[in-house]
Amino acid sequence: MISQIKTYLKELGFNSNEVSVYIALTQLGEAKAAQIAKKANLPRTTAISILDKLAKENYLTTNKYRGVTYYWIESPKTLAGILETKLDVANHLNTLLTGLYRSEAHFPFAQVYDTKTGIKQFIAKILAELPKNSTLYTIDSPGAGNYAKVYSDNYRKILYQQKTKRGVITNTLVPSGYFKKIPDFKLKEQTINIRELPKEIEFSASIWLLKNMLIHFSGNPPFIVAIKHEHIVNSFKSIYDFLWNISQTQK
Repeated sequence: MISQIKTYLKELGFNSNEVSVYIALTQLGEAKAAQIAKKANLPRTTAISILDKLAKENYLTTNKYRGVTYYWIESPKTLAGILETKLDVANHLNTLLTGLYRSEAHFPFAQVYDTKTGIKQFIAKILAELPKNSTLYTIDSPGAGNYAKVYSDNYRKILYQQKTKRGVITNTLVPSGYFKKIPDFKLKEQTINIRELPKEIEFSASIWLLKNMLIHFSGNPPFIVAIKHEHIVNSFKSIYDFLWNISQTQK
């Protein structure tokens, strides 16, 4: 259970030392910095710095008694409350900024992400912005481990849940003979249609096609190139449609 908690906290942006301090304080309930540092196996000054940071971000509460500062976490629900508040703020901003926002549809760009954190944040942002009931077109290579090198199974489940809530359908092309390498649970956790490419076509990376963006992804090493350009995207979509039509349906 502790390993899962650590994984989820890291997915929220906690570094290793912050995870140690947060878990130590959660187990202690209420404690002084020296006690927390000892349980987290960190220097006292490091623990205090982290505790002050988490307090400013409202992950924990502090109280001074006779000149001594005590720290405590009131409830595990605090994390959910913080994230819900941030989501509410983002939704309000979305409403207020709509009238000011200038569409970038006519301004092509390319972006590169070469860190696990950057890639995870980018993918989460892309999925959050997908229109409801839309279709995501991909070419993938099961067994290559591209996604596994970037995020955990727990994080993958969260992304799949996000897609399901938004009614997103995924059409995926895989190399010939690769369908059998896909675990059953990955098929059951999302709405996905899969076809195998002709035997002559080899593919070891991953490509995502959205309405206005082409994303080329590899996990070895972790690397993403995202291109937003109407003509490039439409051209690749035509190639994708051709490959889809000549590929073999898998169930």
